[in-house]
Amino acid sequence: MRYPDRGGARFAAFRARCAALIATALVVSGLTAGSASRSAAASATARAGAPPYRFLYDSDSAPAKVASYGWNLIDVGSRWSADQLQRGAKGLVWVGDYDNSNCAWEVSNPTLTKEVKAAVRDAKVFGYFISDEPNPYACPNAPAQHKARSDLIHSIDPAKPTVIVLDSNGFKGLFTRDALDQMPLWKGTADYIGLDPYPCRQGSGCHFSWIDKTIQAANAAGLNYWGVVQAFNDSSWRWRTADELSHMLNQWGASKQTGYMTFAWTWSGNNLSSKAALLAIFRRFNTGAAPRRCVVPKVLGLTLARARVAIARANCLDGKVSTRYSTRRRGHVIAQHPRPGKRLANGGRVSLVISKGRQR
Repeated sequence: MRYPDRGGARFAAFRARCAALIATALVVSGLTAGSASRSAAASATARAGAPPYRFLYDSDSAPAKVASYGWNLIDVGSRWSADQLQRGAKGLVWVGDYDNSNCAWEVSNPTLTKEVKAAVRDAKVFGYFISDEPNPYACPNAPAQHKARSDLIHSIDPAKPTVIVLDSNGFKGLFTRDALDQMPLWKGTADYIGLDPYPCRQGSGCHFSWIDKTIQAANAAGLNYWGVVQAFNDSSWRWRTADELSHMLNQWGASKQTGYMTFAWTWSGNNLSSKAALLAIFRRFNTGAAPRRCVVPKVLGLTLARARVAIARANCLDGKVSTRYSTRRRGHVIAQHPRPGKRLANGGRVSLVISKGRQR
């Protein structure tokens, strides 16, 4: 989901689609209320700590307060906004959406190029959020278009990742198979792919089994994914209870996610800032559990995207990324620091050197 001020036409279309999805929800196969709204006491698995990257939608209105609850990636619309963030927080820059109505980008390549060039070597910019809920069924070329846009950004700024979020709630109806079947189409289209199954609707329990299905499909497709946690209220979806939120965080925490996102600080006139009990759970998850130590993985010879996956899964953070000419294939890691196997303190960073190919 995005917001009215970042794409009003899509917001109106989203509202209409919500109504249609809710109307079909009661006939969705295999997701009856009895089986799907399992008690949060029957928790997914053992509790897991928060991943290294923690993003909150629509958080630029109160970045300091948001950071105090343990989110470290702030939703910003420009490099300038990222530069104003306090120490320890970085900006994930929204660079315009993909329009499913005409299968084209809202922002032109020249405009995007100018914005990315301005952010090269800016340490406060984490990366670029390039698309939220593209529809590959309405736009069959969307995956190829997203890969091309990600490649364009990396040709200018190879050190920063690209992020997209997939509609994980269904296209033909609510919790329909098409949301799962799309996943192989998106492999390699961005560095991180968000998945946003929202299980808790107004007037019903939470369909936690849909999150399990989403995770299984993402693992099978080989995606480098971030879970998107539901923390909002509107006419279709509702606030989570404290137990439900803990359950959802534990589900995603036990998955192979390399980061996670939360929707949203503000949405549809409702504010997460008013929910002290939920914020206490987020703070405990984001900051309370002692993370595992970073053991530096061997990433020599990998592409930058695959190296980032390995680094995140080793509980390490991305360090400096530089490039130099080499006889090695362009875009692959030719040097890393520290050496593989070295144990680092929590938050340890791994710096990489990427091949630019042979000098001509």
